[in-house]
Amino acid sequence: MNLENITKDTRLKDLAKEYPWLIDEVKKLSSQAAKLPSPMIKMILAKATISDVAEKVHKPADKLIEMLKDVIKKHEG
Repeated sequence: MNLENITKDTRLKDLAKEYPWLIDEVKKLSSQAAKLPSPMIKMILAKATISDVAEKVHKPADKLIEMLKDVIKKHEG
């Protein structure tokens, strides 16, 4: 997935297919997300968009998108 195609409507499960390590990184972005057990994260991600996750972790969607892009860029080198 091209980083430019990531929007507030992008489903996290689609990002996780391309970047399987990203779920662990999302949990590090927020203390709220870190509290969720892994099985619950997977269940949430099956339907969640970036906008949904942003609401849960109390961050603006645009800010979360930028954070995710930065994490992906750093990880991919």
